[in-house]
Amino acid sequence: MNPTLQKLRQIAQNSTLSAEDMVTRKRELHASCAELAAPLVQAFRDVQGEFVRIAMLRRIWPDDYDQRDDHVAGLLLDWIGPESAPQGLKLAMPGGSLTFEVALKRDGSAVFTCVRDTLGQRPAMMDFANRDDWLEFFYKSIAELVEL
Repeated sequence: MNPTLQKLRQIAQNSTLSAEDMVTRKRELHASCAELAAPLVQAFRDVQGEFVRIAMLRRIWPDDYDQRDDHVAGLLLDWIGPESAPQGLKLAMPGGSLTFEVALKRDGSAVFTCVRDTLGQRPAMMDFANRDDWLEFFYKSIAELVEL
């Protein structure tokens, strides 16, 4: 086999291996993020059966609040990542949404992010240095909404 074909074959094999490595690495990163987000997901599941205040439902969905689910579970707009192992969640809030998500930096350190997306304005992003502060902000956000 001539050197050009050998080089092409080597490049093709390397790209196949690197694609497989990328898939494996992506799975590992997702698993790490899901593990870090597990307390948030558990906290949401703990309160998903609680009632949301009617005043809050009116502010979130002014036109059809009375036809919406009045439990915290009804505020869930989307899971970040697969539902079986989420790495965050997105909740409906008055005037927009609130997203809680875990991401990993290139150096492997975790970033606990919260994004407040308001309708018609730029999103407000907050990065938390540790999971406890991030979870505390989640608890405060939910406490404003629920009927205790």
